[in-house]
Amino acid sequence: MRHRAGGSLISSWIMEGYLFPMLPLLILFSSLPLVYAETHSHFYFTTVTNDSTYDFPSYITTRSLDDIMLSWYDSDNGVIERRVPWFRSTYGNLLTATIDEYKFQVMLQKLFEEYRNYMNDTEEFQVLQLLDGCMVYDDDTFDTTFSFHYNGEPFMSFSVENGSWIADDPRAQVFADKNNKNKTVLEQMKDSMKSRCAPHIYELLSLGSCTLSRKEQPVVVLTLIFITNSTYKLSCQAYGHYPKNISMTLYKNGEPLSESLMEKVTLPFPDITYLTQLSMYTTTPEDDDIYICSVNHISNMSPLMARHSQDVIVLSSSSSENSGNSDYNFIDSENFTGGIIGICLAIVLLVGLLVFSSIWWAKNRRP
Repeated sequence: MRHRAGGSLISSWIMEGYLFPMLPLLILFSSLPLVYAETHSHFYFTTVTNDSTYDFPSYITTRSLDDIMLSWYDSDNGVIERRVPWFRSTYGNLLTATIDEYKFQVMLQKLFEEYRNYMNDTEEFQVLQLLDGCMVYDDDTFDTTFSFHYNGEPFMSFSVENGSWIADDPRAQVFADKNNKNKTVLEQMKDSMKSRCAPHIYELLSLGSCTLSRKEQPVVVLTLIFITNSTYKLSCQAYGHYPKNISMTLYKNGEPLSESLMEKVTLPFPDITYLTQLSMYTTTPEDDDIYICSVNHISNMSPLMARHSQDVIVLSSSSSENSGNSDYNFIDSENFTGGIIGICLAIVLLVGLLVFSSIWWAKNRRP
């Protein structure tokens, strides 16, 4: 069973067996833990709000493994929606999980009102968010997180190391002190967070083994984008790769460029692949300058290469099967980038249609 807790309701929640599932969404939570190479993460992220300006649900919760959203629940639909076909729980079916989620929704909304009343926040809309989960590293060590944010700022968190609640905001001290009085509950929460992290992740990895053990080769594109009269942006993109871990190196005329001058970002795609971009700003290149991007990924025996010279992108692979082939594919950077954007827009449109259809079905199947 998942565990949740918070505020003055913590003791009763734990005693009733609700010791904390965590729930992910995307507003205001500005300090999500970073997931580094060779780790797996499991998070719940819950958002509660009293804002009805944009017809936004007052309660939303999601569950994720790494960057993959497993399930979604909101107060408008009132049902847990499976977001990947292989996701299931050994602790019960979706109906049971939905009932438990609704009970937790009521409890967290009470806690939200308790915070608002204590701080006399009655004028503007407010948001309470709960992040609960863990990361497991390749040496089987792990880190856990159980923290509340209020209006996007850290409010109160549970420290597994100390076995106590910590007020991240001075206004939360009264709630931390109240929760720290029950030593039995603190020990239960500490033991639960330490013992349930790894098993949850390993179970989920086993369930999704067909999806998560696959290897998808990236497509590599190197572009030189005009910014101003004297500045260009050099950008290497590797997209469609899985798993997430990937290394990229930029070269100018055979010399590696300093990593301290570069920006690297990795974003998930809806099809459970990734886009990784390595970029840097540079001065106007000379006509004979040659830029190369080398990409190493587990799906390739040897690095993929992308070369930029005289406004032409050359894509190649240095794998043994291609090493004797000197016929490269020449691609115009502007048309290629436009094609990528078109593909991304099509994917976003398809995902949006699927989400809309699932919500419509959930609403209309009710009696």
